[in-house]
Amino acid sequence: MSLVSLTWVFLCAFSPWDCPWRWETSRWSECSRTCGEGYQYRTVRCWKMLAPGFDSSVYGDLCESAGLARPMERKACKNKACGPQWELSEWSECSARCGTQGMMKREVRCSVEASLCDESQKPSSEKACTGPPCDRHWTASDWGPCSGSCGEGRMSRFIACRNLEGKVISNSQCDPVVKPLAVHPCGDKNCPAHWVEQEWDQCDASCGRGVKTRVVLCAGLENGVYREYPEKHCEASQKPEEQATCFRRPCATWFTTSWSQCSKTCGAGVRLREVKCYQGEALAQGCDPTSKPEARQTCQLQPCPTEAPEEDCEDKATANCVLVLKVKLCSHWYYRKACCWSCRLKSP
Repeated sequence: MSLVSLTWVFLCAFSPWDCPWRWETSRWSECSRTCGEGYQYRTVRCWKMLAPGFDSSVYGDLCESAGLARPMERKACKNKACGPQWELSEWSECSARCGTQGMMKREVRCSVEASLCDESQKPSSEKACTGPPCDRHWTASDWGPCSGSCGEGRMSRFIACRNLEGKVISNSQCDPVVKPLAVHPCGDKNCPAHWVEQEWDQCDASCGRGVKTRVVLCAGLENGVYREYPEKHCEASQKPEEQATCFRRPCATWFTTSWSQCSKTCGAGVRLREVKCYQGEALAQGCDPTSKPEARQTCQLQPCPTEAPEEDCEDKATANCVLVLKVKLCSHWYYRKACCWSCRLKSP
């Protein structure tokens, strides 16, 4: 060890305020992906000796204010190209109504030609599910004003499906059999039977072409009281359509690959996956950004060991490990790392 280095060690041991701030880094993690491009991570801390034999991690801006460039905490890593892999869309809503069993579905596609993916590893495209709790109910607003005379006049109101908290949810979660009327005939005190169409339900497709339906009733007023009649009392040729074609946004769907391994083998790390938008077989830009699946996720493993040294560790050439052993500094993180071999031999 040079005279300058030796002087620095003694100054730090006996006059800690003469010791500069320093950056310390952990080892790089494994690549976050086993194929293709990923990232490696490491921990970067600023350290300062506060008293002889006592090092402490301090705020990083103290090292930066001393003109020390912060070491990289992340770097790209590249493995062999990813082979064919299965890509998955998000699960659909459960098809079951409250209290019943149903199915959830998703699309499963191969990242390349389908025949190149391993069929034995293909994820399931369906799974059983249970409908939501039967705590949903219909709510109705007050009737609006009458829009005209008998046969043309209508009163309407807003019908919504709500949960126990009062939040409006999809109409498919409430029982359609007991749905209140949204449109009511009005006008003269006595109004003969005529067709009264309700509002259109939501389109049954989440994207692309679908079908929407509505209820059409034969109804009228008798002494000012609403009454429904058998359909034969209304003119069949004038009955409004009960079904119609509807269109939603183009069918672009998010697909994800499987999660990578955690970037750390212990403690907190991250894992990654690819998220792509497809419209048919082609990559697209039309997916709903608000429903985009996460591409990065924190993973928490078992706590990292703090005392066990590395099996193949060795002392740093710049460290005076004889002095470290003499002043019994092996119990402190920095010196245990700098003089790994000597401290391990000294351990009982």
